[in-house]
This record gives sequence, structure tokens and C-alpha cells, in this order.
Amino acid sequence: MAVTARTAGPITSRELSLVSVRTVDGVLLHGSRTTVPGARVGVLGIHGAWGNFYANPTVGVLDAAAAQGLSTAALNARSHDLGSIGDGEPCHGFMRMRFEDCVHDFDAAADVLRDVGVDAIVVVAHSYGSHMANYWLHEHRPDDVIGLAMLSPSPLLSGGARWFVEGSVEHHLARAAAAVAEGDPERLIVLSSHAPVPMVVEAATALSVWGPESLAHSERYVPHLDLPMLVLVGAREPSAYRQRAASVADAAGTPLRELDDDHYFANDPDGLARTVLDWMHAHGLTGAETTGGQP
Repeated sequence: MAVTARTAGPITSRELSLVSVRTVDGVLLHGSRTTVPGARVGVLGIHGAWGNFYANPTVGVLDAAAAQGLSTAALNARSHDLGSIGDGEPCHGFMRMRFEDCVHDFDAAADVLRDVGVDAIVVVAHSYGSHMANYWLHEHRPDDVIGLAMLSPSPLLSGGARWFVEGSVEHHLARAAAAVAEGDPERLIVLSSHAPVPMVVEAATALSVWGPESLAHSERYVPHLDLPMLVLVGAREPSAYRQRAASVADAAGTPLRELDDDHYFANDPDGLARTVLDWMHAHGLTGAETTGGQP
């Protein structure tokens, strides 16, 4: 699907609404959508581990996209935050996620844009969300997804162990594997009590997101995705983060773009938004009309 590029000025007519959607396997997700009347292209934001639909850096990119005439949406995946409960629904959160379930979340999230007339979608994913987005696109590849921007794809846990793990990663994964083997996949595994985020997950989650059989390897998927891709990284990020972003960009066959920023692009969020939108314009991904074929 090709998109005819257009340069849009600031859009004043847009509607922001909170949305809820239930996945095909019954999980209720919440988020937000900005609808621009007549917009045929939409931008879908995907948060990282422990993130949520209203968190930076994706929310800043979505705001800028809406101002340029594109409808946008961002929903909490079932991996949002550490855990949550409410609405009479089961508890979900990163501590209970199973990586492979992300395909159901993003199928449902994309429908939120389709429901307002969008027929071409650009995905903007941050950190661990980049790996989930790549897996989703590889497994389900909707025909209407026409581009993917990855904002600092996160490193393997071994690359960030100094900040997030007490002891060896292998030790904690062995404990998780033992719990699963004993029939207790929901046993809580504490990887660190002093990390920037509480590092406590179910045993099955530890194996799913960090274990040797984890599916969180964008390098496996990006060579098979026939669509424009952007990979960004912050120059102020630790070397493990920059190296992983370079690895993903190399596998995707696209140059790595480096911004003078951190993992959350908090120093210059406007610069991040401009970079993503400029890339979209350069690849003809911001048009209001679509024609048949591949991008």
C-alpha cells in the first residue's frame, strides 16, 4: 500500500477521547485516540516495558502527528505498568505478561484507528515495545501497516543487568525455570529490590520476556518486514542500549539515527517528533489518499 505524501498545516479540528477495547482472548485494554476528521492515515503508539499509553516518548510523537492531520491512538498493552486491577477484570501488567500475547493487544489497538476511517497505519514503538511490535508485524502483518519507527529498541536483560538485576541473570532464570517445571508458573521471582523499577515478575514471565527461548529478538523479524523502518537511539544512552539499536538497524538494513538524548528522549521531545514526522514525509507515509500495492 503506497501513500501519497502531503504537507499539512496545524489541524484545529480534532477530537480526543478515552477508549476501551477487548482483545480476541478477552483482555480489556484502555487508552486514548485523537480523531482528525477525514484522516486516512493513523499513527499507533506502542509503549515499552512498564510503560503506559500516556507516557513519553510516544505520546509526544502522537501529539505532533495529530497536529499535522493524522489520527492517532495509544492503548495500554497487557504489559503496561507493573500491574493493575479494576473494572472487575483480572490483574494484568508487565509482571504477569507473556510475550506472545502482545499480538492480540496490537490487533485490537489497530482496530481503534480503523474504526474512525483510517486505512493506513504507521507504528511508533518505544524500547521493549519495539520488539513486541516487530513480533506482531512478523506474525500477523496487517496489510494496512505501512511503516514502523523504533525508538531505542531495548537491550537484552544481560545488557542492563547492572541497573536491573542483583546477582546473575542466569541465576534468576534458573529459579524461574525450576518454578515452571514444578507446576508453579505464577511464583514471583524478585530479580532486584533496588532497581529503578521493582524487578518482580512471575516465573513464566521471566522466561517469556528474558529467557533463552524468549521471542523478544527484533533481529529475527525485521529482515522479513517489507516496509519502511526507522531506528533511533539516544547518544546519551548507555553503550548496551546503543549497541542493541545498532544491531536492530543493521538487521533491518536501515541506517541508525542518533539524537542527542536519553532513552526516553526527554531532553528534546520536539526534536524527536520532528525526526519521526520528517521520516514519515520522506517515505510518503503522511498522505490522505492511498493506492494499491506495497510501500
